[in-house]
Amino acid sequence: MKEKNVADRLTFLAQKFDVFECHEDEDVQTKIKYLEFDGYKSTPITSTDGDVIAIVSNKTNEKERLLSKVSVSSKVFTNMIIADPTDNHIYLQWMLTTFSRFLKDGTITGLEFATRFVSEDLPQANMYLTLFDINKRKKRFKELCDVSYSLKTITDPTNIDQYKSLSQLFDAVDPFIEREPSAVERTLKKFVQSGQAIIPVQDRKFTLYIPKTTAASVVFANFANWCTASKGNGMFNSYTTNNLKPNGKKSDIYIIINNKFFTGESDELYQIHFETNQIKDRKNSENVSIFENVLSESEGLLNFFHDELVEMAKGFKKGLDNNRYLDFLIQFGFADSLFELMDDKTPGIRIKQREVPRLPDISKFKTLDQIVILEAKMVELHPSIGKLEKLKTLILYGNNIKALPKEIGSLKKLIFLNIVGNPIKDIPTDIKYLDKTNGGSLERIAVTKVDVGEKNYNLLKELLPTVKFNEIE
Repeated sequence: MKEKNVADRLTFLAQKFDVFECHEDEDVQTKIKYLEFDGYKSTPITSTDGDVIAIVSNKTNEKERLLSKVSVSSKVFTNMIIADPTDNHIYLQWMLTTFSRFLKDGTITGLEFATRFVSEDLPQANMYLTLFDINKRKKRFKELCDVSYSLKTITDPTNIDQYKSLSQLFDAVDPFIEREPSAVERTLKKFVQSGQAIIPVQDRKFTLYIPKTTAASVVFANFANWCTASKGNGMFNSYTTNNLKPNGKKSDIYIIINNKFFTGESDELYQIHFETNQIKDRKNSENVSIFENVLSESEGLLNFFHDELVEMAKGFKKGLDNNRYLDFLIQFGFADSLFELMDDKTPGIRIKQREVPRLPDISKFKTLDQIVILEAKMVELHPSIGKLEKLKTLILYGNNIKALPKEIGSLKKLIFLNIVGNPIKDIPTDIKYLDKTNGGSLERIAVTKVDVGEKNYNLLKELLPTVKFNEIE
């Protein structure tokens, strides 16, 4: 009877989540045709390996309401059955619901979460669900969940359906994971001695550990919610082999460890993988920033990542616009690297929505005739801008510049200046030399009274009498 109940449950869930066969491309196309026959517009969702993991479908009903539907592939359904640690698969519906909710979110982030959940995270799901099932009835489990800030939205921590992500479930079971941090340091050194890992930086605050094998990576299996640290799932090889560096070599996974972790005084761990644009804390959280509390506290880490990223950024062959290594350099506080990587003979500099707080010394760009810096959070212009003898266009729209350097008056060939969106309080009188009456070439300036204030606006009018003002109120 029990086997029949389990079979009935699996059949019910297969129907509820519209599970479809996915062994051949024809299976997927056939499923899409059936969905289209029912009025749905369907999009297949693929994993990083190219396998179809789901089909997301939408249609508008007679009341003009949008209906969304997720059809789950049979491979994902089977893998989730395997990941469920219970005999009667009581957690299978939670995994299916979590996966479907991410896909219905309709955002790139939701898609990434869903793909990662079924492609990488099911081994962790098995571990966390096992711990949850063992401990959920314990008084201490509920007490610890009640005082956890990250679980404030959960009113009944024993109810798996109240957990919206694997990360949230990790927070609940984290105290019940058996750990021996004191043994980890010895283990890391053994892997380094055997050539399976390297430690390029170790100062009084942090240790940087780079595993070169799966065995060296899973040292942190009981400490971090990373798929690459999970035993037996092969994700370490997937990350390092399928994502190559610009020089064609395997990519690296960088693990930063607070040295107090080894004595049990800290749980601070970070994992970085540049090729997939990921910086994760031990809970596998998204959008983790490590500059202020980690990199700025360790000159050794800063210098290492600067040299590592500059080399990779230079080797990236697809230009600067989509250069992820350059983005990390800027994120890590090396905004000047953007200009270091540019060709000295470039005719134009264009930066849009990249955080570049300061324009550094750019006197090396002798042939530059155009600078366009849009919404880059720039606060300061280097005086060397005055040495750009061929500069004709200077657009600084949407930044946070509060003062113009007096050297701007040396730009005798400047034709157009745009300073809209900058709270400029200091207008140098030398700007008068841009006007044609003083040997300059300036024809137009874009500026607003709101940004610079009426007094400075009138001063500009006075200093630039022949210039046409694009008066943006």
